[in-house]
Amino acid sequence: MEEKKKGRKFKFEEALSELEEIVSRLDSGELSLDEMLEQFERGIKLVRSCQKFLEQAQKKVEILIADSEKFEFKEWESEEEEGEAD
Repeated sequence: MEEKKKGRKFKFEEALSELEEIVSRLDSGELSLDEMLEQFERGIKLVRSCQKFLEQAQKKVEILIADSEKFEFKEWESEEEEGEAD
């Protein structure tokens, strides 16, 4: 997969797919040492990007959970149930 352009939004699924391709190429044993090092370096960069993405996602989830705890949730009643109560 070609190098991602700067400014392009990070796509987690694409990064994982590229990592899988890199692992397959490294496992194949068909790469030269220079190619293996290049692929390994690319893989490390992708892993770091994925880690950063997951950490940010975790923080967002924690914020959403904390925000939801501030609200009191009431059981929803349909219009039919409301009419029956009258």
